[in-house]
Amino acid sequence: MEAVENPDTLLAKEKLPMINKLIELNLIVDSITYRDLELWVDQPPPQKDLKLGIGKYIAWQTPLYKEAVKGALQES
Repeated sequence: MEAVENPDTLLAKEKLPMINKLIELNLIVDSITYRDLELWVDQPPPQKDLKLGIGKYIAWQTPLYKEAVKGALQES
């Protein structure tokens, strides 16, 4: 549930298996370190927007995935 609120919490060593599984399922991105304006066609992603599920180093692929995981966790 922590990762739903702040995806950067997945950077802990003990959460490595979970981050790998979420990457394998294509639910999160862990390679958003390059936010240089020249590398983006439009605007680079914000440094952090927890409402959308964007952390500084990790982000949900879409806010929809974040909300789907949140809903599944609340049901269980």
